[in-house]
Amino acid sequence: MEIVISNAPFNHAAALSLRQATFVTERGIPRDIEFDDRDTPDRLYVVAYQRPELPVGTLRLEPQSTTEMRFGRVCTSQALRGQGIGSQVLQAGEDWAKAHGFTSGLIDGELTAKSFYERCGYHVVGEPFEEDGAPVVTLKKTL
Repeated sequence: MEIVISNAPFNHAAALSLRQATFVTERGIPRDIEFDDRDTPDRLYVVAYQRPELPVGTLRLEPQSTTEMRFGRVCTSQALRGQGIGSQVLQAGEDWAKAHGFTSGLIDGELTAKSFYERCGYHVVGEPFEEDGAPVVTLKKTL
């Protein structure tokens, strides 16, 4: 497994391709909602590759302030869920954020993924809300 953190065109394309398969095709989220104005050419993405041509997990790094990093659009290839790829991608994003001075991580995670994020050390802050047609909760972690 290779994990790449960059805004290089190949990495950007890999992240968007995996999100298309996961959120748009599999989950039915409209593509104009999934791909938003935060998907800029300079945005950093964390992407796990099983082989150089096969992205299997991703997340988007979204600084909220000089100390808080939002980990957005976290997903893993459907065929490989439950194999620890999501944890590895999240850990790589957290390590990068910590190395760049961020002290806390924030995630808006679907309720169905809440226990996954809690196992990764996050805790719920606030009440559930709806986003993209799904119940979501905000979770936070000290990095």
